[in-house]
Amino acid sequence: MISARETVVRAGVDVTILIDRLTSAATAELSTVYRYTILTVHPLGFADEGLRQILKDIRDEDRRHFDALVSRIYELDGRLPEDIRQFLEGGPARPEDGSADTADPATALLEEVRRAVHPYGGLCDLTAGRDQRTHLLARAIRNEKIEHVGWMEEFFGTGPPGRFQRGFRGRSPFLARLPAAPEGTEPPA
Repeated sequence: MISARETVVRAGVDVTILIDRLTSAATAELSTVYRYTILTVHPLGFADEGLRQILKDIRDEDRRHFDALVSRIYELDGRLPEDIRQFLEGGPARPEDGSADTADPATALLEEVRRAVHPYGGLCDLTAGRDQRTHLLARAIRNEKIEHVGWMEEFFGTGPPGRFQRGFRGRSPFLARLPAAPEGTEPPA
């Protein structure tokens, strides 16, 4: 039986680059889960309970994204470091590093959510027509990230009004449509 890694290599994808990008995306997802968990319990000052709920919904979906990305990394015979500090060292720059206007927390949050979409476009480009499983995964996550932007824009009044239904957020609707990972490709418990 041909492994997922062999299939992707035969299709012409550099698996090392693919695993590096998937790992970077997983690091960003886990970092967001942590950051938004802290934000939901920390006094925000500028926000109400509506923003806390949006952050919780994004956090829940990002946790699902992390799980799906890690599963795909292991399907491709990749591995993650056992030490979380080592795993997070290669992560994306945080807004506190000066990449966003931290004087305005609302703007910083909105820009952070917008930036989260871009890595998945690159993954889609890398895998289009060659690695269907990773392409579908990246596209599903990208679509959910675009929804996150919409939720935040709607909340802050910079996007279209009222297009999101209650109960829809936080459920990863695009990711839920993907087929389950093959047996034996889950990371070790």
